[in-house]
Amino acid sequence: MSYEKQTWNKYDELKTEEENIENGAVVTDNRMNHMETGIGDNDANLASHLADKNNPHKVTAAQVGLDKVDNVKQASKVEFDSHINNKSNPHAVTASQVGAYTKAESDSKLTDLSNKVIANKGNLASGTDLDNVIDIGTYRIGGLTGGTDIINVPSERSGTTIYAYLTVSGTTTSVVQELIVYDSKTVSQIYSRSRSGSTPTFSPWSKTVMADDSGKVTVSNTIDSGQVKTATINTGYGRSAVITRIGNTVTITSQNQHSSVPANGSWQRGIGTLPLGFRPVADALIYNHDLSNASKFSWSLFHPNGAIDLFSNGNITTSDYILSSGQFWITKDDFPN
Repeated sequence: MSYEKQTWNKYDELKTEEENIENGAVVTDNRMNHMETGIGDNDANLASHLADKNNPHKVTAAQVGLDKVDNVKQASKVEFDSHINNKSNPHAVTASQVGAYTKAESDSKLTDLSNKVIANKGNLASGTDLDNVIDIGTYRIGGLTGGTDIINVPSERSGTTIYAYLTVSGTTTSVVQELIVYDSKTVSQIYSRSRSGSTPTFSPWSKTVMADDSGKVTVSNTIDSGQVKTATINTGYGRSAVITRIGNTVTITSQNQHSSVPANGSWQRGIGTLPLGFRPVADALIYNHDLSNASKFSWSLFHPNGAIDLFSNGNITTSDYILSSGQFWITKDDFPN
């Protein structure tokens, strides 16, 4: 029920106590109880109102702006967690939608990749002919004798015990073999060869030259098949010589006569010039002598700057046939054009 308000008046000294009570000017137990009851009723009403979840104020969706929001049921936390934990593609997303390969495309890629991987093929058996090892992969040779247990090895490995890995790459019609030989006594050595052509056959083995851990390269039993350049030079007093450069090596030969008589008994400096591309890294001395008279001889001295000096002895004339001993030197010049 609603609270009935009481009226309070000012105490009138001219009136009796009873009259002031009746006039509402005195606090009495009835008036106090009336107030207490009102407060209690108000508390009860407030509690009841707070507990009322049925929109007691009749608030509409428009009044709080919900008329602009779709009235859609939201998932519960249980439903939300269940969706998150669903790993079976609940949205039915396709590979193309995320730019991924399909299973068929992935299988094709993996098959193609497997054809390019160098697989470990294990140990080669005794009696294996390397000409027949053309499947792509890596093979091990474990202590077999070259030329006997393992056929068509590099020639310098015939008759030796071989510990090595053989890598075969390419295709069955165009094959490259690389043989890496190792043991506990020497550094690793690498050989390679290839097989191709309409009737595929292997090329000879070639050996890779390698530096040791200090950067030093040691080469033995070499054949210099580098560029070759030949020139004819004047060695002084009208006598010529032929010089030939192969790689960084220069050789000189001469068998002829002077066109003018050389000065006798003293060094004649700068009487000729050795062209660039043939000059020695250090002085090179050549002995020349008469074909029939050993007392007639001379020395030709070639300097790194290209100057040629001559010392003659025995009064050589223009009729004397002079032979030069074979000589060679090393040059660091750029190769001549």
